[in-house]
Amino acid sequence: MKTYQTFNLFKDRNVFIAVGKTSPWNPENPEKVPDVSYGQTMTEIVALKRADQVRFVTPDDTNGTIIQLGQKWRIIEEVEARAIDCRWLYVQAWLRYDEFPICNYRQTGVYAGTILVDGLPVNKQVVKPDEVKDMGFLLAVTNQSPLQREVNHRESIEYILEL
Repeated sequence: MKTYQTFNLFKDRNVFIAVGKTSPWNPENPEKVPDVSYGQTMTEIVALKRADQVRFVTPDDTNGTIIQLGQKWRIIEEVEARAIDCRWLYVQAWLRYDEFPICNYRQTGVYAGTILVDGLPVNKQVVKPDEVKDMGFLLAVTNQSPLQREVNHRESIEYILEL
């Protein structure tokens, strides 16, 4: 079942990384970042960026080129993913300074099955919340200390999802 869900997400072209939570976590203790287990929701979404990559990955301490939380991962093709019943996906998006709003943010998350409002290009890369008819399903959230986007930088946001 998990392999089926992984393959469905891989084929879904409506996977987005959202950026949000522009206000402090707690004005009295702004540096205290809440644990994600506190509640898997996103607030104050600034915009969503369509994933640049949705790829199968497998743990590989020898040949892995992606490192997440001390674990090395290797990108694999669909044939190998089927052969090993892969249940992990690498989801990555670039936030470019010239296409994504400049803001402070404290949350990122992955949404799948996102449906844009009628009339927008089906492949629109960056959307604001009012351009979304249905957010879809929130698959992962990261809470963090504030990050300031700069006018001349781009950031890569990446997740390894286990389904």
